[in-house]
Amino acid sequence: MNHHDTVSRLAPTPQELDPQWSTTTLARILAEQPTAPPRRRRVVALSAAGLLALTAGAGTAVALTGPGEVVKEAILGFAESPDTTGHGLGRLEDPLLVAEFEDRTGHFALWIAGSSTGRTCYAFSHGERAWDGTGVPTEAQLEYGCDPLVVGPDGRSTLLVTRPDQLGGFFDDQRNPIVYGVSPYADAVAVRVTGDGVDRTLPVRSDSLGYGAALPEAASARAVTLTFLDAAGVELGSKRSVAPVG
Repeated sequence: MNHHDTVSRLAPTPQELDPQWSTTTLARILAEQPTAPPRRRRVVALSAAGLLALTAGAGTAVALTGPGEVVKEAILGFAESPDTTGHGLGRLEDPLLVAEFEDRTGHFALWIAGSSTGRTCYAFSHGERAWDGTGVPTEAQLEYGCDPLVVGPDGRSTLLVTRPDQLGGFFDDQRNPIVYGVSPYADAVAVRVTGDGVDRTLPVRSDSLGYGAALPEAASARAVTLTFLDAAGVELGSKRSVAPVG
């Protein structure tokens, strides 16, 4: 799998995507940055613990285990190259899982990680030849980067990610509707997803504030409304997400 210095939502744009991108996953998640160079992959043992000291200002290394270890090493390797958006990210925080679920195309997983310089980095796996959720993913099964361009909530415009909650939304590529993202509200414990054919409440993770699920019942929906709820069921706020066109 080729790695590119762009991101889905960790979603598609109205423009034609580079053919190297995954047409099933990256089209939902990433907006192409034409001037960004391809990611430089390193052939190394997948051990993030030994690489933590490579980040600027890194403190005492704390070993990760499982998929987070692979994700962190992939982003650290990406950041070593001076001609990528990961360069100068400073100390990379431990990646947090945003969402993991099965859909019609296979296994979906997305992680995010902040940095001491305010970068928003990500890694995801989805689609053909992607990680199946067993064991840990390989670096070759991930797409990753920092400060990506993504499709906006209107499904057409693009925006540069400066906050984790700008990632994600509602996507329906090849009749495979899914929703995922990060709550903008720290007190959110659930998000209600409503739209044509769908009315479902999903849990919000306490660590990353992430959420996500396949929504087969939303096959006819063009957009969904996401309403964030606190532990008492009080509405914290809502936003509308339109499936990208293209």
